[in-house]
Amino acid sequence: MKKMQCELCGSTDFMKQDGVFVCQYCGAKYSPEEAKKMMIEGTVDVQGTVKVDNSSFVQKYLANARRAKQKEDWEEVEKYYNLVEQNDPSNIEAIFYSAYGKAKLSMVDGDKYKRGQICDVFCNSISVIDDNYDVSKSEENLEIIKQMDLDLWMMYGSSFVYTQRTQNGSVVGDDRNETYFMFAKMAFAFIDSLQNIIKVDDKIEYWKIIYSHYKFLVSNTGLTVEARNKNREKALEIANQIHEKDPSFEVEDIPVATAPAGCYVATAVYGSYDCPEVWTLRRYRDYDLAETWYGRAFIHTYYAISPTLVKWFGHTDWFKNMWKGKLDRMVKDLQAKGYEDTPYEDRIW
Repeated sequence: MKKMQCELCGSTDFMKQDGVFVCQYCGAKYSPEEAKKMMIEGTVDVQGTVKVDNSSFVQKYLANARRAKQKEDWEEVEKYYNLVEQNDPSNIEAIFYSAYGKAKLSMVDGDKYKRGQICDVFCNSISVIDDNYDVSKSEENLEIIKQMDLDLWMMYGSSFVYTQRTQNGSVVGDDRNETYFMFAKMAFAFIDSLQNIIKVDDKIEYWKIIYSHYKFLVSNTGLTVEARNKNREKALEIANQIHEKDPSFEVEDIPVATAPAGCYVATAVYGSYDCPEVWTLRRYRDYDLAETWYGRAFIHTYYAISPTLVKWFGHTDWFKNMWKGKLDRMVKDLQAKGYEDTPYEDRIW
């Protein structure tokens, strides 16, 4: 006798409920006569349109997924939301959280390339929320999206594994900014989905969520100063639009994003605080000079003098040419010693 196999999904996991056999994977129901025929002949002749009601399974898996999320059991979160999505492919909660669970797990994995791949999958999931947004469930979706917003903020603030780079026993940098940049990608994907949702379901709450994520991008050090200030402009634009809709909403002043103080001469010479040469010099400052009392004394003296020099002469060609060769040689030597030229967040020392 053949094993009973679901004609719709191929599963062999069945349970008898209310006198019929129910597939535990897709929810398809078979009468005892059909089940018997399947076990004897291996086939069931299904004619016409068969509508499978998976709602009971969706609700059961949703309940399990939400319990797992409360416990922060991210493996179970991924598992149960995947089951929800398989039974209800347009469920925006499942679309978001099946990938969110895996992204949270990646935070404790030191493999940054694997984390980047998982982050891209999560961002792609966020980006299709608007495609599956059901306007007829407007109020229900509002609560789901508000929860997504809260959980994204939890992601932005989560602890994660990062790799420190050392040279001769001293730390010369780390790759934290690469994960901060991943958080920025998540924010951009969420903003884009909400902006598309607003076109069909214009809610002030969505505008305010977009505004909060633009503000986050202003402070995200995984982005360049120029990019952060472009997001500041977007945040202020959104804030003014919110104020037009809701006059009680106060448009706050968002500070301009600036590069941390330091490396004044190098910034003047190379034209940016965020460029490969200056990233190398900043690493040397933070993980070599700053480790000794005389190194820190030099840094403080440099900070006291160089801003004035740059203010007076930083725009002149002779000043830049005088320092360019010296700095180029210094950067080359430092890179040969292991100081990298990749994006860098200043160390607090």
